[in-house]
Amino acid sequence: MTIASRIEPPRRRPGRQGRAQAGAAAVLLVLILPAFGGAPADPFAGFRLPAEWEAKFWAGADVAALFKLTPKQVADLVPTQAGVRHCRCPACEADEADNPLSWSVVKPKQLVCRACGVVVPNDKFPAKDDKKNVPEDTVEVRPRVVHHYPYHAVEAAHQRYPDERLYLAAKIDNEAREFLAKAALYAALRYRDQAPGHKDRALARTACVILLRFAQVYPSYSTHYDQPGSTKLFDPADLPPPYRPGYRSARWGWTGSLEVPLNLVVAHALLRHDPALAEAGALLKVTEPARTIERDLFRASAEFVRRQPEAFNEAALQADRGILAVGRLLGDPELVRDAMARLDRLALGGFYHDGFWRQGTLSAHRRVVGQLDGWIERLLVGQGTSATAPEVPMLALAEAAGAAVLTDPPSPELLQASWPAPAATTGRRGPILLGGTGLARLALGQGGDALDLELRSLDCFGPDRIVRQALRVGVAGRTVLDDLDERPGLASGFDHASVSHNTVVVDGLNQRESLAQAQEPAAGGNFVFFAADPDFQVVCLDDPRAYPQSVTRYRQTLVASSGARSRYALGIFEVEGGLQHDQFVHGPVGSSARWQLSVAAGPAPASLLPAGLTFVPTARAGGTRWFIQSYGELAPAAQGAITHPATAWCVAPSATQSGTGPGLGVRLHLLGDTPLLAVTAVGPDPTTQAGRTAAGEGAGQAALLLRRRVPDGSILKTTFVTVYEPVASAVPSLRRVGRVASAPGTVVVYAETEEGPEHLVVNLAAGTVVKVVLADGQTLTTDGLAVRVSARGLTLAGGTFAEHAGRRVDHQTVGGRVTRAVRQPSPGARGWFEIDRPSPDPGALAGRVILIRHGDGTTRGWTLQHAETTPAGTRFLVHEEPGFALDPTTRTAHYYQFPHAVAPGPHELRVCRIVRTANP
Repeated sequence: MTIASRIEPPRRRPGRQGRAQAGAAAVLLVLILPAFGGAPADPFAGFRLPAEWEAKFWAGADVAALFKLTPKQVADLVPTQAGVRHCRCPACEADEADNPLSWSVVKPKQLVCRACGVVVPNDKFPAKDDKKNVPEDTVEVRPRVVHHYPYHAVEAAHQRYPDERLYLAAKIDNEAREFLAKAALYAALRYRDQAPGHKDRALARTACVILLRFAQVYPSYSTHYDQPGSTKLFDPADLPPPYRPGYRSARWGWTGSLEVPLNLVVAHALLRHDPALAEAGALLKVTEPARTIERDLFRASAEFVRRQPEAFNEAALQADRGILAVGRLLGDPELVRDAMARLDRLALGGFYHDGFWRQGTLSAHRRVVGQLDGWIERLLVGQGTSATAPEVPMLALAEAAGAAVLTDPPSPELLQASWPAPAATTGRRGPILLGGTGLARLALGQGGDALDLELRSLDCFGPDRIVRQALRVGVAGRTVLDDLDERPGLASGFDHASVSHNTVVVDGLNQRESLAQAQEPAAGGNFVFFAADPDFQVVCLDDPRAYPQSVTRYRQTLVASSGARSRYALGIFEVEGGLQHDQFVHGPVGSSARWQLSVAAGPAPASLLPAGLTFVPTARAGGTRWFIQSYGELAPAAQGAITHPATAWCVAPSATQSGTGPGLGVRLHLLGDTPLLAVTAVGPDPTTQAGRTAAGEGAGQAALLLRRRVPDGSILKTTFVTVYEPVASAVPSLRRVGRVASAPGTVVVYAETEEGPEHLVVNLAAGTVVKVVLADGQTLTTDGLAVRVSARGLTLAGGTFAEHAGRRVDHQTVGGRVTRAVRQPSPGARGWFEIDRPSPDPGALAGRVILIRHGDGTTRGWTLQHAETTPAGTRFLVHEEPGFALDPTTRTAHYYQFPHAVAPGPHELRVCRIVRTANP
């Protein structure tokens, strides 16, 4: 069985009412993902909110106060000027990004700071100028229509950015706008759900008055710039393009991507035929209220979004969603077509060819998939030839790709805040390679005996992304070796540092070696092999760009092996270059587990920073000091010398009620080059309040440092050899583990499992023939990358043959030069590659991984749907997007998918295979 059976092919799925998206991210109200039902022609008819949200809203004092007002008083609450979201408290240290100022219907002209309790405006804030006037900005939003924006001028010594001004009145307008738009939605929903004959007409009247009044004032809202940490700017309402890139020009809120007020879109969809709308028109002297709302608010806001510079990020998806929502509300096919065209372009600019979102983190990927699945697809219901929606670009592929990332189950808090509520996943987890993103997952077992290893090396396209080679390990569905990629960011920026990952750091330098190089775009590492059967899985990742100047080899190979119940993995990390090699291994986040060593340990140094370098605890990520002082974030606990094979373990306390169970964790068998200095430490943990600033006693993430250095200044070459043994009640312990002496360039590990003894042999120069002597004195000969020798037979990954004790296994190399790359969807595939030679037994290749190495050495991967012989060679149909096309003249590969890289030829294709002498 190969990984093909575990990869969901692209497909058109039937309509789904209230389908739960597993792991959907928590979002603000304006981003809520509706559970749409009802008639296909009206995607808004079945809109629902969580009962908990509605109960909380209607219990609020502001809501009660709002519905005591007359319709005229409600209309007067609607702000006539554009507001600003980002405004800090003038009386305390709270930051504007934390949104500390709150507003109330009860006192609509005031703000209250949640941090210090000050009420503003007051006699001190905003401060008056020399003429005893409050200073203000003015802007002629329309001819002869001037809006006034009074502000508090922050003294120069206390400014957090140049020309900082606190627009308290505009902040009041922003808070009122957000509350009233939310109130209109909730009122419309409650009114819709009330029984005929028992409806509260005040709900409909209030919602309709809010809708119509916003339509009256929106055309005069200033086009403004309202970003955190930046000077606020106000321009005319009809300001023509070009607008600021990144949706930083807005009229409704603080970002142009959310310009379409979706709360009001849904409210209007529910009430546009209700008599209450005519009542609102009479009150506000509007003869055609529905037309005014649809033209002056919704169509105008959608057109403003359409004129924005197009981007390929999460904000772009929000913008496209708004255009699509207005198109469906108004029945405008042009808006719908435009939204779909934008989504097509976003699919090319926002996703790797394997379907993973460009940011490379699961949290971002889930947010994007949640919007595609929860909003976009449901808004398209009824637009196709049947009751199902047209294909949403990349959605099916993206949903499958999301399963590759190792993650713990969502917390109860996340489940409660998400909508639709995530349901338990029913798909079988398994090994997978995301050959565009740069992420591989090995997966053995299921449930309580599962062992997962995730190896990633992402591209970097900016200062927030560092090329690295990092490992994460999970046992029984829980992460036991973790890094901070999928966690809340630390203010210090430590999560950007190589030290925070399970990897090897050379000479104390972050990967990419300098901050200047880290900020330059660079491809990630090259997966040079990936093949996975249920019981034997191998991946090899070479990363010449991690330390491009000082290191000549930086490669990690993982081999995962299992029997009926046994599970373990072998990791080999080769580093050549530099004077000091530090392997870091981090325990689980949010756990009290700490590293223990089998060797004697004594007091550790006070700091891991080099002498003369001062740790600055107040440093922040924006200052990039994390690149220099990341070692200082770790608080050393103990240290010991390793001169022979040793073990280290990090096991969380038992989760059983009796506390007598073995707990959950991992045991490391350290079998690599010695001597090593082992240091246990504690690092920052973003899931605990104490860990957000620095590591402290009793809090933080467990860290283990294994250091090897040369005192004479010669070039250092280290092979870190580690056996990862899961600690879980459902997995029996290994009875014996050891390394067998072997020739240079080979690693031989002996393990006694519950099923019996076995050897793992890794050829560090795969493709060359090596001979090794096993623990029983017998010889194995192979040119493969990895071989397992056990009573069950020989299992070979890579190469062409393996021979041992009269048994032999072999296969032919499958590969050749790519002559064509074609994007052509078909059942189960999105396109194909063609090579210049026939392949042996193409029918046996389905589900395997193909790797294409370009002329510049970059390597990317795809999963085979099937292979077929052609007159010119062999055609390989792939599950993912082919991702690139070949220039017919230069034969250069041009990626039409993110990151839109260009790679010279030749382009060599190879199929990664595993063969065996007998089935397990």
